[in-house]
Parts: sequence; structure tokens; C-alpha cells
Amino acid sequence: MRRVQAELILVFEKFGTPHRIRVDNGRPFGDPTLELVPPLALWLIGMGIDVVWNRPSRPQDNGKVERCQGVMGRWTEYQKCTDAAQLQQRLYREADFYNRHFPIRRQGGKTRLELHPGLTHTGRKWNPDSFSLGRVLAFLAQGYWERKITSSGQIDMYSRRIYIGAAYKHQKVSLKLDPATNEWRIFLADGQCIKTQATPFSHQSIWKLEFS
Repeated sequence: MRRVQAELILVFEKFGTPHRIRVDNGRPFGDPTLELVPPLALWLIGMGIDVVWNRPSRPQDNGKVERCQGVMGRWTEYQKCTDAAQLQQRLYREADFYNRHFPIRRQGGKTRLELHPGLTHTGRKWNPDSFSLGRVLAFLAQGYWERKITSSGQIDMYSRRIYIGAAYKHQKVSLKLDPATNEWRIFLADGQCIKTQATPFSHQSIWKLEFS
């Protein structure tokens, strides 16, 4: 994930910080089990970028991108590339042509760049200091996260074991984040709060993607 993060930073430095990113529901940005929000997505949210997840098995949610990938696949003739570096160069070349020179007939022959001048830069300069832990906590606080207590009285959350108590084994609990204290509040099915637990979230841990 650190490598993906580093590549994203390079893109943001060149084209600006996006307002929104649409991603698949699989790793590293999503979780098909819906049991947590992956660290990389939390980092994007902390940077002020809205993360929009496609629904599972719904490629039509991202139809324009799917079609664009098909076009780029044909134009780059990726089967003839000898390595990833050559493919990347072809992608740069064809993307530049597609945006700057390819006429869109239904738009009177204008190019995508003529129609959307913001393609070259989002207008939001990349600033790593704009990260906000508060944005992350506020986002997570919107939902509940369900877990089942093991026979030893524990649950797992972001690869950390939280001891609830053997008396509660095999019961389901819900975790709710309190953004004011940065703690999990853990509830039984009847709504009783039985435990609070510090979260692993901090400015440093999210930037380093180190809590999972």
C-alpha cells in the first residue's frame, strides 16, 4: 500500500489534489466484506478527497472509465509491449492524444480538454499538511461496525485484538466511533455499552498506513 500511496502523491503533485476518487470495492481501497475501511481510503479521506466505492459486481457504476480502459487497451496495443515501462510510456502518449487532440463528434469536434479545461489540473494544489485526522474520525463515526466475539472473549478490529470478556463469547457487538475521544464504544445487541477502547487512528498511523 505504501507504494500505491507514493504513486498517488506523484500524480497529485502533477495534476492537483482531486475532489473525489471512485474506486472498486476490492483492496487496496475497498473491502469486499464491508468489515472496515482500508487504511489507504482513510488516508485519502483525511486529505479531503471523497472516496466513492462502486457496488460489488456493478461495472456499470463506472461505465465511462471501463470504456476508456477498453479504448486505451486498443490504442496502446499493450500485447506488443515488452515491459511495464514501455506500456506506461504508451499510456502517457495515448492519454495525451485522447485529451488534447481527439475530436468528439457529438460535441462539434471539440477535444476533451477544450470541453473540460480542468483536466490538466484540479485547481487544488497538493499539500500534505492539509491532512485532517478529524475528517477521518467524522467519516468513521457515521457507521456501525459489527463483530462476533470469539470463544476467548475477543474481537478483531484493524488487526488489533480487543478483549470484551469470556462472559460475552459468541455474541455479536457493534462498534461506534466517538470522534470527540477517538475511542470505540462497543455495544451489545440490546444497546448496552459494555466497553470503550482507544482506536489505532492518529495522524502518524494513517499517513504510514501502519495499523493494519
